Amino acid sequence: MNRPSLYFRIFAIAIWLSSGSIAVDCQEQQKAPSPPRMPAFKPTPNDLLITPEIAKDNSVTFKLYAPDAKAVKIRGEWLDFSVARVGTPLHRGSDGVWSTTITMKPGVYRYFFSVDGAKLADPRNPSNSQSLNFVQSMVTVPGLAFLDVQPVPHGTVATVWYQSTALGTLRRMHVYTPPGYERDAAMYPVFYLLHGADDSDDSWSTVGHAGFILDNLIAAGKAKPMIVVMPAGHVDREFVWGVRSSMKVGEFEKDFLGDILPFVEAHYRVQTDREHQAIAGLSMGGMQSLNIAIPNLAKFAYVGVFSSGWIYGIENAEKQFAAGLEDANAKNGLKLLWFATGKDDFLLPTTQSTLAVLKKHGFEPEFHESGGGHTWQNWQAYLNEFAPRLFQ
Repeated sequence: MNRPSLYFRIFAIAIWLSSGSIAVDCQEQQKAPSPPRMPAFKPTPNDLLITPEIAKDNSVTFKLYAPDAKAVKIRGEWLDFSVARVGTPLHRGSDGVWSTTITMKPGVYRYFFSVDGAKLADPRNPSNSQSLNFVQSMVTVPGLAFLDVQPVPHGTVATVWYQSTALGTLRRMHVYTPPGYERDAAMYPVFYLLHGADDSDDSWSTVGHAGFILDNLIAAGKAKPMIVVMPAGHVDREFVWGVRSSMKVGEFEKDFLGDILPFVEAHYRVQTDREHQAIAGLSMGGMQSLNIAIPNLAKFAYVGVFSSGWIYGIENAEKQFAAGLEDANAKNGLKLLWFATGKDDFLLPTTQSTLAVLKKHGFEPEFHESGGGHTWQNWQAYLNEFAPRLFQ
């Protein structure tokens, strides 16, 4: 047999064997079940909503899919207090989407919808801020340099849990550490920053933008790198506006002095001498700052009170804190006692009466009257003004 014939036979056998294998594979593939097909879901208008939408002219469009609702309003912190209680109506489209467009000033604002009288956070907006008993949505309208998220080194805001022996429960706070804290071994000054009534320890770092404000100040060389501790000022969730007993005055102060202060000093590289410790707060937190600082001035060289004072009974406060008010040695080491309140703030009289008592007892408080009222827009600005004065 010549070689071409041999090669031809080998080639033919290979073709025959491969064709049989292909046939078997085809039969097996025909027998194998088809993979399940994903069902095709038709999106609802809600699935396609992008809200809020911010235009270049700072107009903001809010949308909510609520096809069965009879009335939808939006209540936000860009509105005056009296108007905010009523809200701005949204208009219903044929597809069941309610919408409205509002022109705003640059800033960070909280808001929620009122749907047939029920409060509802924006279900299509992942940006939110926790208060004591509710979660509100947030919208940021850029244009305020001190408040905006800038391309600068950023610190870290951590959620921290600790056991409160004073209150007998597990508690939460937020702590800001400045850029570079994780990489060095330096000791830092510490600033305790307290929130207001009906808010939570989450508030200053979300709607307050405290971390970003400090980032921008530190990057610009306007403020010293510092640790900022933002604890929970309410001791439980049983707060009712206008009911003094529900604020449980004095209980947080025990937690602060007995648990928060020692925890921070044990777990963070903080300087614990008076010249490197500050405390400030807004509204309820401003009152708490006074309640803590005046009897303990040996601990704090810097005290800030935003839109506040001794809210419940200036006469009682004067008696309760008489020793601290009359402590001449403690006053000498107080570097800054800083107040700021808006001219339209309902607590302006409280601020004024508190200032009068402090001056009566030989203190020299610094007071700034701003525009506006009892708003986060003022408190953000106050923090931006107060923080550069610390630890200088």
